[in-house]
Amino acid sequence: MKIYWSADNVPELKGLDKQEQKRLFEECNKEGRKRIGSAFWIRLIIVIVASAIIAAFLPLGGAIGGAIIGVFVGFLLVTFVQSPAIEAGRLWLQEQGYPKV
Repeated sequence: MKIYWSADNVPELKGLDKQEQKRLFEECNKEGRKRIGSAFWIRLIIVIVASAIIAAFLPLGGAIGGAIIGVFVGFLLVTFVQSPAIEAGRLWLQEQGYPKV
């Protein structure tokens, strides 16, 4: 599975100007969430619960601990929630004729 950190990582959006990339990335993400349906929400809930459990049991305090937990939660969200939605949304982009060659 590929991780989609930003619009630059989506092959169908390569070569477009930044504003168009951003707009299509958001639409792709939205359409992908529709296409995977309840699996999106289930994944989101699992990530939130796992993050809360990890944050509760790790003795990390202060700014450093918060930063470590934030990076971990961000990684989980991108890996298990956003990337599958973008992957499903790429099909929509292809149906719309992207990449425009």
